[in-house]
Amino acid sequence: MDLLFSSLSIKRFIYVILVAILACIGMVYAHHHEAYWLVWSAFIMSLITTGDSFKRRVTTILITGFAAAFVAWLASIIQSPLLLALYLFVITIICVSLAYRRPVTFFQAFIINLFAILSACLHVPFGSELARFIFICGGVMIAALLQMVFYPYFIRNELQPYLVISIRNLKKINKDIFTCLLQPDYPDNVYLYERRLHLAKTNFLRALQRLRDITILAEMKLSESEKASHDTWLSRLNELFENMMDYSQLRRRISDYSTLSLCAEELAGISREIGVCLDAIIAHLKRKKFFPNTNKLNEYIQALERQYHQVLQVASPEPLAFVLFIDSLTTFSKTMEALYANAIPASSHLS
Repeated sequence: MDLLFSSLSIKRFIYVILVAILACIGMVYAHHHEAYWLVWSAFIMSLITTGDSFKRRVTTILITGFAAAFVAWLASIIQSPLLLALYLFVITIICVSLAYRRPVTFFQAFIINLFAILSACLHVPFGSELARFIFICGGVMIAALLQMVFYPYFIRNELQPYLVISIRNLKKINKDIFTCLLQPDYPDNVYLYERRLHLAKTNFLRALQRLRDITILAEMKLSESEKASHDTWLSRLNELFENMMDYSQLRRRISDYSTLSLCAEELAGISREIGVCLDAIIAHLKRKKFFPNTNKLNEYIQALERQYHQVLQVASPEPLAFVLFIDSLTTFSKTMEALYANAIPASSHLS
């Protein structure tokens, strides 16, 4: 429900409606039996949202649109059923291969293939083949022109969703780190657990890079206070990630994993409370009620420190590893407190 009525969804819906209205007006004034292709092409091209920059987004729409117009024009001028069937087969194979090799292009390949099939199925009067091509290109231009107008607003509203995605990825990283520490079969299945952790880290870094790109692209629509707010978020998220990478080194610094069972309760509590702290930030970004504090997290860290002085300092072959681990957790807690104190009050511009 939040996604359905988000600012980004509403603006994209308005964009699609405007594209459809302009295309319908163009169809009415064209007074041509092939003008319905104007509406079809404009509406379908308006659904293309791929592209990490303004130039790439518009280029993607134009290339896809003109390719769809060209294959539709060729399908309309082929008279032989056998040649037409062969042509559609070749186009389908090319589009499927492209989508298989580069999954990100699936929708664009689908559009091109769809237009070729529709053009082959829908009869075109002799001499009107060029009109079909022109109307498809006209629809593409309508979608591209309105995309130029709306793109800065689309990008601006992607900031909040990608902040949420980044924080959820941090939660996943934290969960996978403590899973490595708490699961007794970790030493026997290192690749399995490390693979999960690697994927979680990769997803976070990609989301953070996308967040940086969006911030740069949306600068024209952001005030100085908004820019400072987003810079703060990026800095704090990067610090949290570095803290996590630091305390995750415990799994590499110890040789006897059975010692972790001596503090399993404290580790489970720390993992849970870190997730609660990150959930509080997500709740804030979604404009929900939340109560941000790190008190319980600090209590579990202190309990772990007591356990270290009472048991781990003697039982562990590498006691220094736990000292570094506790220090990293303390630093993480302080970073969370700084995020609560600085980033959250400054984030009123994220809607």
